Amino acid sequence: MTKPADYVVDNDTGANVRTDLNNLFEAIRQNNGYGSEPTIKYNYMWYANTSSDRMAFYKANASDRVEFISLVNGNFFGPDGSVSSPSYTFTNQASTGFYKAGTNIIGVSNNSVNTALFNTNGTVIKGLLDVIPTSGVANFSVKTNSLNDQDSNINVIADTTYTSGGFQIKRRAGANGSSELVHRGTGEFILDTDEAADILFKTDSTSRWHISGDAADATGSETLDTRGSLISHGSNVEHFLTARGAVFFNKSDVFEGLSLVKNGTTWGTVLHINRLAAAGLPDTGSTGRLIEFNYNNGGVGTITTNGSTTAYNTGSDYRLKDNIVDLTDGITRLKTLKTYRFNYKNNSSLTVDGFLAHEVTAVPEAVTGVKDDVDSNGNPVYQGIDQSKLVPLLVASLQEAIAKIETLETKVAALEGS
Repeated sequence: MTKPADYVVDNDTGANVRTDLNNLFEAIRQNNGYGSEPTIKYNYMWYANTSSDRMAFYKANASDRVEFISLVNGNFFGPDGSVSSPSYTFTNQASTGFYKAGTNIIGVSNNSVNTALFNTNGTVIKGLLDVIPTSGVANFSVKTNSLNDQDSNINVIADTTYTSGGFQIKRRAGANGSSELVHRGTGEFILDTDEAADILFKTDSTSRWHISGDAADATGSETLDTRGSLISHGSNVEHFLTARGAVFFNKSDVFEGLSLVKNGTTWGTVLHINRLAAAGLPDTGSTGRLIEFNYNNGGVGTITTNGSTTAYNTGSDYRLKDNIVDLTDGITRLKTLKTYRFNYKNNSSLTVDGFLAHEVTAVPEAVTGVKDDVDSNGNPVYQGIDQSKLVPLLVASLQEAIAKIETLETKVAALEGS
């Protein structure tokens, strides 16, 4: 049988008509697969293009054709399409489907909007990505191959400078690879809880530190706004700690102090301060300074070292003082001091020398607190004493005593000479 010139059966003798009909039926049977296009094309005609090994049909204009399936393995082919007219679409929504967005790139169109791209490097989502299982835990996993020799990263990009990630979540290769949060650029790196929630830091699944977000912490004897306090070992915050731990204490967004509590039976020191060696010791400024004390932004004292010993210094420069007069009546005031030997109630085995704070009226600045004072809850507020402040009175008293002794010695010498 031969390829028909057209799909028209001409008037002729019976044998010729039969030949035309057989040729036409054969052309239909093999979908015009003669190795070349039909001589005359008709709209919607099938054409098995054996040159390209693809099945095709001619469009309504009877000129353009669409090749859509392989004659060899049945693979489907389609036109490139576009975001507004996807190639593979749906009966009742022709603007949603798939199209060729570029070389080796598959585009997804939803109502003529590109929402995803699939390329040789991976997938680009152009919109929200929700992981919503019908039931059970929702998981989002970023995995490498099975060789354990590659990192896993989530890169958050919001600029054209740090195109590999302005913020990165990293898991380094291997079963014991490090986990990292990487922030790039000079902007702030912020950890934020929008509500009154704590920020916890754990090791070995145990809380080690947390930043309080509690605006109404009722764990102590009163309700406190402890937001911003840095607290160790899950401790409760009141005005200070009573169990092991450390607290940088905030109250109502204002730093209120540092509390450190150490176990009594284990190694270590409550507070260790180490100034590494430097040229210029002993201290000639701040070279050997360990701690500096300020009040209202003005210096009031230091703790310093000369490399061998420690000095506890209070402000004493003459330029800090007014109304300077000699200290008199030292002996008279000294005689009002009563000295005792006693035990503290929390250590009955140790006997010490000292004073009762409320009796030290000769040097009132040496005493802090008020006798028999209590706080709003009826708890004692104990008095204290800085015994170093008694030194000026002791020196004045000794100077007065020396003067009297020298006077007496002079008189005795005069009497003996006579």
